Formats: sequence, C-alpha cells, structure tokens
Amino acid sequence: MLVHGLGDDASSAQWVDVHRALADRARVCRYDRPGTGDSPVPSTAGRGADALDAELDAVVRHAAVEGDVVLVAHSFGGYPARVYADRHPERVAGLVLVDALDPSVGVVRGTGAGSFEDVPMAGERLDLRDVERAAAAVEILPGDPPVVVLSRGRGASPAWSAGQEALAALSPRSRSVVVDAGHQIPSEEPEAVVDAVEALLDELG
Repeated sequence: MLVHGLGDDASSAQWVDVHRALADRARVCRYDRPGTGDSPVPSTAGRGADALDAELDAVVRHAAVEGDVVLVAHSFGGYPARVYADRHPERVAGLVLVDALDPSVGVVRGTGAGSFEDVPMAGERLDLRDVERAAAAVEILPGDPPVVVLSRGRGASPAWSAGQEALAALSPRSRSVVVDAGHQIPSEEPEAVVDAVEALLDELG
C-alpha cells in the first residue's frame, strides 16, 4: 500500500514508477486522500488522525488485500502509516518509510511553514495538530514489524537526520538506508524504493 505525502501537488501520482516496477511481484495499491489528486475535497474540515486511519483502512479493505499489508509511506504519509500500524497490527506485515516525517521534526518545521495554518495541504482540510499528536504517541510499533527507513542523502538538516534515527527506533527489526537523492525519493530514485520493498518481501517470505 503506497501512501503519499502532503502539499499542494501531493497525490498518488508520485508512486507511478514504483507501482509499475512492483506490479509483477505483488499486488500494489495507491490512493489519493480526500482533497488530493483525483479525490474530491472532503465536505468537513478538521479531519484528524481518526479520519486518516479510517480512510486508509477502507482502502485496504476495498482492495480486498489477501494477507498482511506492507505500508510504503513518503514524507507526511509516514504519520497515517504509523498510526495505522499501531491500531491494526494484525494487518501490517512491515513498513518502508521513505524520507518520512517524524514528530520530533514536526510538520511545520518539516515543510518550512510558519505555523500549522500555513502548511500547504491541497484540499485535505486536515487537523494537523491532531494527526501529529497521534503519530507522536506511537513510540514503538506493536508486534515488532520489520521497518526500512529510506532517508535522503542530500539536503537533510541535522534535525531531519535525527528524526530519521527516531523512525528507526519504532521497531527493533529496523534498518536504515541513505539514498543519493533529495526529499522526493519516489520520483528521483524509485529503484531505491523498489529495492527496499523487494528486500522486505524477501524477509517476510
């Protein structure tokens, strides 16, 4: 399951190359959260962690995925993936976090915005404070799923790099890989994501 990031141009389109490359190996799903890509703007504002979790769960169930799910999440997408893995451990086999946001950095600093209200989010109408609080509450993932942390090798601040180390602490079965790319690893170096997912699938058997 491919989970995209946040921003005025955020959508599942960022995963096209990764999706295509993995399609022969596994069933691959990607989706646009409400207010992004081809999904309509939600009718209600203030959508928090519960809404994001319910939406991701609905996609997983609608896709009728057989067996456990591997969540592959980029940037802000790491928040809903983290919460989902905490709330549905029986559904999650592992995670690949692609230069994902950690609450130690926070969405305001991570996006360079001046405040939560200034964070670009297309038409998602999110309560970012609530989403961030929920993600921060997940310090250790239940069940110790394998986690691969893919981090940018270019342009990362010391705080961002420390956040990547914090992500690796989500599970004792984690490993970290630094990619020679900027933040947009899914489009800049999709093969790095593909390699990480395939290695995780091999580990899971």
